[in-house]
Amino acid sequence: MRRLALLLGGPLLVTEALRERLRGYRLLAADSGGRHALALGLPLDLWLGDFDSSPPWLQEALQAPREVLPREKDQTDGEALVERALALGAEEVLLLGALGGRLDHTLAHLELAFALAERGVRVELGDGLTRAFPLLPGAHAFPLEPESPFSLLPFPEATLAVEGARWDLPPTPLRATTLTLENRALGPIRVAVERGRALLYLFP
Repeated sequence: MRRLALLLGGPLLVTEALRERLRGYRLLAADSGGRHALALGLPLDLWLGDFDSSPPWLQEALQAPREVLPREKDQTDGEALVERALALGAEEVLLLGALGGRLDHTLAHLELAFALAERGVRVELGDGLTRAFPLLPGAHAFPLEPESPFSLLPFPEATLAVEGARWDLPPTPLRATTLTLENRALGPIRVAVERGRALLYLFP
């Protein structure tokens, strides 16, 4: 399986667990996401962007193959990196530095994650502490530990069902709701998306 980790510009908590998780992944970065490669101490296969968000010290410190994009363009550096990942035949993608920070960027990253999922790519977003999974129509299973907290969000609307949680949910049409926030797993959970799109959010 071709596994790629894309380092984006949002916050990322670098831990030994994350470094271990990245074994077997090729790392690519978009612009200021390059700073995460320095913090991880892992080599980059590609550093792509217009570099307007990468200060001179970072550009001097990080040695990696670069592709410079024009500043005047119709896509973000992150979107360009996702396109490159698809061109490389990615089958599994971690979008790191994709959550938190600027709200507009977080929402854009979520849409990019759904676009990847719609292309058949397994995708996960994270900031080193929390994780998110875009869910398309179908059945989804997650091997959570008992008492693991999670939220399940229609994005923006969906018919959802949950089993294996403290508060199970029968198939229910949802839109802009707090009903499915802060649930707890009893163990592995099963989520059914009967219509629409949803986001599973895991947090400490």
